[in-house]
Amino acid sequence: MNESEGLLRALLSKASTALRNPRAFLPNVDDALFVDYLLNTFVNKIPLPQVRMALYRQAGLNVDVTSNIMMYCFVLEARNITIGPNCIIGPFTTLDGRGTLTIGRNVNVAGQVLTIGGHHLVDSPTAEGLVGKVVIEDNAWIGMRATILPDVTIGEGAYVAAAALVNRDVPPYTLVGGVPAKKIRDRSRDIAYTLHHLPPWI
Repeated sequence: MNESEGLLRALLSKASTALRNPRAFLPNVDDALFVDYLLNTFVNKIPLPQVRMALYRQAGLNVDVTSNIMMYCFVLEARNITIGPNCIIGPFTTLDGRGTLTIGRNVNVAGQVLTIGGHHLVDSPTAEGLVGKVVIEDNAWIGMRATILPDVTIGEGAYVAAAALVNRDVPPYTLVGGVPAKKIRDRSRDIAYTLHHLPPWI
């Protein structure tokens, strides 16, 4: 057995251990900031999705077993995030649970998307912070580099174009785009696909 084969066997052995006992890899702590630190400096770089997703669940992120959060995502307040079945979360996306983030079923969130759950009041003398929930309903599609601000609901089957800035609710089965996002047209309600993440190793 050469050196690279030995390294691969060791990596697979650790992955198998993590699947059987994820608590051994992520301490059970109450400090949400420390959990975020672990998720964003270690867990999000694990190239094996089964291990990565097991650790996200151990951290309190409520994500269905048929969904995948790809590598390099940035997570805030994992315990306030819920992701339904058959969802794909692209790389380098920010999942902000400070005001709660709820993603339905069969949702595609492309890479480098920002969900923003909090902001500061511009004219507040103390820079008062506010949080707001973000909801992305079933069968929605969020294009690359879109930004979704607090207190926004993306309706069922809605489609947000790449680089859009969404600052208000998007009605179901509506295509929006631009800065700020505006309605472009209706989207077909004939959605027959079910998302499956392939290949299985990213």
